[in-house]
Amino acid sequence: MLINIVQAVKFLENFVPKPENKHPGKLGLDRMRKLCEYLSNPHLAYPTIHVGGTSGKGSTSTIIASILAEKYKVGLHTSPHLVKINERIKTSSNNGQRSTVNINKLCDITDNHFIDLVNEVKPVVEKMEKEKWGAPSYFEIVTAMAFLYFQKKKMDIAVIEVGLGGRVDATNVVKPLVVVLTNVGLDHTDVLGDTVEKIAADKVGIIKSGIHVVSGFKQPSVIQILKSKCKKEKAIMTLLNKDFSYQVKSVTEKGSMFDYFGEKTLKSLKLKILGEFQIENAAIALKIVEIVSGFGFRVSGLDIQKGLKEAFISGRLEIINRSPLIILDGAHNPDKMKALVASIKTIYPERKITALIAIKEDKNAREILKVLSPICDEMIFTGYEVKADQGIIKSYNPVRLLTLLESVNLKIKLSINENPQEVIKHYSNTVAKENLLLITGSLYLVGEIKKYLVTGSLSTEKRIH
Repeated sequence: MLINIVQAVKFLENFVPKPENKHPGKLGLDRMRKLCEYLSNPHLAYPTIHVGGTSGKGSTSTIIASILAEKYKVGLHTSPHLVKINERIKTSSNNGQRSTVNINKLCDITDNHFIDLVNEVKPVVEKMEKEKWGAPSYFEIVTAMAFLYFQKKKMDIAVIEVGLGGRVDATNVVKPLVVVLTNVGLDHTDVLGDTVEKIAADKVGIIKSGIHVVSGFKQPSVIQILKSKCKKEKAIMTLLNKDFSYQVKSVTEKGSMFDYFGEKTLKSLKLKILGEFQIENAAIALKIVEIVSGFGFRVSGLDIQKGLKEAFISGRLEIINRSPLIILDGAHNPDKMKALVASIKTIYPERKITALIAIKEDKNAREILKVLSPICDEMIFTGYEVKADQGIIKSYNPVRLLTLLESVNLKIKLSINENPQEVIKHYSNTVAKENLLLITGSLYLVGEIKKYLVTGSLSTEKRIH
């Protein structure tokens, strides 16, 4: 019997894949299906919305949940977490604890409930270890725990974010009312493929027979892949900028305003989370809300306004200090970095920008730096090593990143500091108020900074994300 959260997390860490294995055992959904079967298939006890895509799926999931939570009991399962594993399992019921990432209506699962869940799934996991299925992975176990918790708490509906890819992701055992595919870009190419077409082919694997599919896909070749899959599955496809759209009215430090054009036209909607790219995520979320209203999940215009206003996405253009200005953003691929840079240029055109950056080893660092560097006056390279769902995750050596930029004749001050806490303290105490410190390049770096803000110290230990 596990009696505290530390023991519960340590138990789960035993099921992180070893460095030599990208996947625990045979790749596929058989093991996850068996795990759910042993738990009496909790994921089939309530309707679900399944959200995939390269970028924006976490934000879109949160916005959907935030709007529906104005009226219904909503479960939200996202990944990775930034500070504490509890962040992955949220409900809109009133028996949770204040989220470590400040999502308003949606409460993180409490430590006690989390421990109870681990104790409940532990015998099943140990049983599977001895069977042909083999032990489920960390991500599979936590996903099954989310399913189980939502059943226990009698959620009206759950929003489930895909972990990685789609076709063989552990979340793909759900039978959703609606599937969301936000967009496709080059990310996780070592697992999903090295072209957007290969990646799209994997992501459309979450589409089930006869369901609604809402997508923000833009590339013609990718849209064709989506159309073919929808035709095969007799799914109803709804495309951004074809079947629904939005118009940006303003983007400022206080949030954004936009008009939405779908089944209804909604004017002058206010979104508190920053960045023009979040307006697209909000528009997709609104289309989902329109569709699920046909399944009985009806919300009012006021519910939509409140849900948009209260939605909060931790680590995405998040202001953690205003004087001097310090912003966190976990942009970790070229497309996300382009969106971040565009928003910074729009919202803070006159600021002198210092970037504190670390980039995960398998990412396209050259392209990320190429996008970010033109808006920077100074870049400080740092690093990390953490334990994540896929095993030990390392950033590029800061020296390598500095060397990449030094080869380009940029008039930018470049340096290395492997202690991000020191950078933040120095910046907070000595830098002019009109400057901006942008901490970016990786959600893992953002997670380390968030932990420092919550606990007052940065851990040098490997910790699970």
